[in-house]
Amino acid sequence: MKTTKAYLTYALNREGDLVHIDSVENGNECGCFCPACKKPLQAKNAGLIREHHFAHQPGVDCPTALETALHFLAKDKIQKAFYDKNVFNMEFEYHSYCKNVQTCKFVRYDDCEKYERKAFNLKEFYDSCEQEIPYDEIRRRSDLKIRSKAHPEREPIYIEIFVTHASESEKLHSGCKIIEVKIKDESDIDNVVANGFCEGKRMTNHHRESVVAAKTAFYGFKTEDHNNTSINQEIAFSRYILYQSRKFQCYQDACLCKELKRERRNALCEICFHTDVAFGIYELAKWMGYQRFGIKNCLLCKNYVDSYDGMGKLCRLYKYLGLNRFEPHDTAKAKTCASFVLNEEEMNECLQECNEGIELQ
Repeated sequence: MKTTKAYLTYALNREGDLVHIDSVENGNECGCFCPACKKPLQAKNAGLIREHHFAHQPGVDCPTALETALHFLAKDKIQKAFYDKNVFNMEFEYHSYCKNVQTCKFVRYDDCEKYERKAFNLKEFYDSCEQEIPYDEIRRRSDLKIRSKAHPEREPIYIEIFVTHASESEKLHSGCKIIEVKIKDESDIDNVVANGFCEGKRMTNHHRESVVAAKTAFYGFKTEDHNNTSINQEIAFSRYILYQSRKFQCYQDACLCKELKRERRNALCEICFHTDVAFGIYELAKWMGYQRFGIKNCLLCKNYVDSYDGMGKLCRLYKYLGLNRFEPHDTAKAKTCASFVLNEEEMNECLQECNEGIELQ
């Protein structure tokens, strides 16, 4: 029957070095001490059924023994790997945001960013890895300090091992370059030894992205910028165009955010309404166009109403004006029509609703 109990498999010998259970004598002759409480341990490494482990003497309770042992082990193994390997990487996600992300008025569906994995071989920049060295800027000790003896002016990197208690916020946000590594068991330590300090990667599943819970966090490093000028996302909007002919149109359109421009250069006016809700935009556009240029159009006239048979619109003075109600109506006729009457009530109501909507936002 398998057990999930975690055993203490490392302890300190008389010289203060961390040793594995299978490297010492059995029983009280092991000469080992608890990394946490420093009291003598007995080695249980002769059995064939239970996992070999260290145990405290009867009557001794030390709840932090395993946590402290993992902490010691992580420092030792990572330090040794740094010196033994030619490549010891740190890797994190670098985010580059559009330089206008804070002031952009467009409706966005994501964060207007690009990201990439950046990896650096620490051995190219640093040659020393020491345990329990004080920080340069704050009154705290680091678990490991990676620095360059050849280039002492180079900013060091401090490593914090997180088993059950995370580092203090004051330390993490002190401005120093800090890598906090979360260790749950010995396999996490082996992963750092094999791969270096790696932040969790994004995983894509069925067109959706998520970030794996990071066991390694970076503080004080440059992991983002807001200077990306290449990000160019598609936006949707309603485009209103007032033509020289006095006619106008309003329709749904889309373009890249940095490529918004006029569609008809010879038009009197173009207005782009950037909204994902196009309802009411057509009415608003026609009244804004009239207020700006004062151009008459049948669509703005009180006499241009819904037809009696429900088939479009017609001028209710068509008999008086001698118009054929069954022929397509040229709405630009209003420019010379003596019977044109501006529908001020509809115009004011529409513009007032727009202004109230803007105030609410």
